[in-house]
Amino acid sequence: MPLPSMRVGDFTVRGVSDGALAAPLDIILGMERPAAEQLIGATENGTFSIPVNNFLIRRGGKTILIDAGASNTMQPMLGKLPGHLRAAGVDPAAVTTILMTHLHPDHANGLVDDAGAPHYPNAEIAVNGIELDFWTRPDDTSDRDPVKANRARTRINLATYRERIRSVRDGEDYLGFTAVLAPGHTPGHSCWLVAGSGGAGGGGFLAFGDTAHVAAIQFSHPDTVVVYDLDKRQAVASRKRILDMAASERLATAGADVSAPGLGHVVRKGAAFAFEPM
Repeated sequence: MPLPSMRVGDFTVRGVSDGALAAPLDIILGMERPAAEQLIGATENGTFSIPVNNFLIRRGGKTILIDAGASNTMQPMLGKLPGHLRAAGVDPAAVTTILMTHLHPDHANGLVDDAGAPHYPNAEIAVNGIELDFWTRPDDTSDRDPVKANRARTRINLATYRERIRSVRDGEDYLGFTAVLAPGHTPGHSCWLVAGSGGAGGGGFLAFGDTAHVAAIQFSHPDTVVVYDLDKRQAVASRKRILDMAASERLATAGADVSAPGLGHVVRKGAAFAFEPM
């Protein structure tokens, strides 16, 4: 089964779904519920669907995934990524590299199966060092319960990869991808950038993770935040900066939570933005 794809320069980006996350409208902060419902469209008992997109790239002899999905740890409609890879003729054991945007459950729990064994036994994990330090350090008395719970899960997710974790800095190049820190959603949330050639053609690529978590709202209303943003003011600043960069540089983009398969372009709409699918 061929995967939806987009050609960027010397490589092709393929969208691979892990499924969809059912989320309540209550996760959206700073917007009245009727306005949120109008932008999102039909809901089911106040719940809407968030795609969980992941991306496959073969480049420089490497088979690269961007993020790893949720496994079946969250909801029954998730955990489809390994099966979708196999259906497309990609053995998860052939994945050499996983570029993590951040370590939230819907991006990182899919690193392992129910027994804690790796879905990607030959892959190296690359993640921003700030992100890695935050989710692997001991709990503090001021930490909220969701943070503590995700720290406990992160220990499970990373245990089998501990000798194959690459901690990267903001601006560091790794296999031709530059880590671009975009904090707020999590402390070390990062995008992955392949610079373009410039000029009218653009030609670059950006995987922006959860920079926009609820695409139907946060492109047109970038000041809107969600409960999962650990630093909400910082999340807004990062979103505006990253979306402005994507639009200004005409980057091909891959969004974790935009309409599946998550491939397209960011464009300006007045003082805000919009996502145009490929």
